[in-house]
Amino acid sequence: MKSITFFMHNIYAMGGTVKSISQMANVLAEKGHHVEIVSVFKGDTSPYFDINPAIKVKSIINYQFHPFNFKDIFFNRITKWTPFSKPKHISQYEPGLNQFSHYIEKKMIKAIKQTNTDVLIGTRASFNILISKHAPRQCEKVGMEHMNFDAHPEAYQQEIINAYKNLDKLTTLTEADKIKYQDYIHIPTFVIPNIINETRLHANKEKRICAAGRLEYEKGFDLLIESINPIQQNVRQLGYQVHIYGEGHEQGNLSKLIHNYNLQDIIFLQGSTQQLNEQLSKSELTVIPSRNEGFGMVILEAMNQGSVVISFDGNVGPDSIINNNVNGYLVEHESVNALSNKLRRLINQEFKDQVIIENGYQTVENYGPDAIYLSFRHMLDT
Repeated sequence: MKSITFFMHNIYAMGGTVKSISQMANVLAEKGHHVEIVSVFKGDTSPYFDINPAIKVKSIINYQFHPFNFKDIFFNRITKWTPFSKPKHISQYEPGLNQFSHYIEKKMIKAIKQTNTDVLIGTRASFNILISKHAPRQCEKVGMEHMNFDAHPEAYQQEIINAYKNLDKLTTLTEADKIKYQDYIHIPTFVIPNIINETRLHANKEKRICAAGRLEYEKGFDLLIESINPIQQNVRQLGYQVHIYGEGHEQGNLSKLIHNYNLQDIIFLQGSTQQLNEQLSKSELTVIPSRNEGFGMVILEAMNQGSVVISFDGNVGPDSIINNNVNGYLVEHESVNALSNKLRRLINQEFKDQVIIENGYQTVENYGPDAIYLSFRHMLDT
């Protein structure tokens, strides 16, 4: 069996990509592959999600406070004070560019060049670009895209097109995105969705609307709050609450918005949780209010827990998973009024549509570990 190395941002932090890579790595290890994970950053003693003990995890920059880590911490923090340590090789369009320095990127490139594996997989566009340029010749270079192509700025798209031509293979999360990439990049491209591998809990439902993800602008939690404002009296009278799970740069703005609309008694920012499946199992409804969503792991997690999903159309991820009025609901893209009206109707239903829930269960089966492993194995063997 081929050995596989994932090159990723931070296995020690919460995130949809982190969860999907962790689960994929676990399945590959269970199937007998030798799997390693190279994490650029390390800020905790163990990965955020459970990792199979057979998987070897390496980190490049250790942020844990310890005398041995002083050099890593100092040389990365110095980028805040001088432009001379800014990264020179990582794409200038990398969304988290301020987390990197020239010191870090040199260590990243060195780690890529020294990788000893059959298959080296990048897990974000800027990493895929580095792998396309610096991976050893004997490695099969695979770019794994967790963002849909149109979500990247146009200048970044062109950089991606130019670099990805030097990859051996590319994977996307959806068929629609595969077609988009193949319009520009003529290398073998495969659809490998994220894995859903969670226990179904069958908890008693509470009058709760749930949402979860990074608290960033693209995730649209402000749109959810805006949609609750005009129906806040209905929400109160019917005894519903809105729980938002996650952390991020928008937390302060979201908190202000909640207070400006006097919603602090019905909308709660709950922070991140490692027991999201438990929260989803208790929630009647789950909203995915993203402005842009490449896949939407929370959609599958909510369906698996029997929580009815509502999202915006016009996003590659929700459009590929949700069949409107069949296994969930799609409303007009970024329309606060449409989302508000849909939520008003659903919370006023005395009985939730069990057919929607059952169809959601069937959808989840298509994303189970064995099904996705077959897709991954096909990619490896082609």
